[in-house]
Amino acid sequence: MYELDEKDMQILEVLKQNSHLSIGKIARKTGIPIATVHHRIKKLKTNGIIKRYTIEVDQVKLGRKMIAYVMVKAMRKADQSVLLHTIAKHDHVEEGAMITGEFDLVFKVRVKDIDELNAVVIKYMRTLDEVAETRTFVSYEIVEK
Repeated sequence: MYELDEKDMQILEVLKQNSHLSIGKIARKTGIPIATVHHRIKKLKTNGIIKRYTIEVDQVKLGRKMIAYVMVKAMRKADQSVLLHTIAKHDHVEEGAMITGEFDLVFKVRVKDIDELNAVVIKYMRTLDEVAETRTFVSYEIVEK
């Protein structure tokens, strides 16, 4: 297993803020030599620490300003893992998790309005044979790290 040190952590923090930065800019921000940054990033990729580079889309500017959390109770004999992966593929689902407690799954859903939320929960999730029950919580405000 690859052991991360302080330099690796500095590089990762800069990349988390902006993965589009050049190696030279990362070196300037961290105070680590360019060759070292290049070597460290290559090692972080090789060891699977950095899986991919991606973009962060402003969902509000795309019209999706409403966030809801949908709890799903699976039917008794349903394969919860399959259901988790099936629902997670929906366009409006940002993330899903298998959980403990009264419900089996929870999904973070981002939509433009209550009508779109209705389409996701009532017209999609609740029509799946493996879904026994849902409970939806609309978010007033979130803080992302």
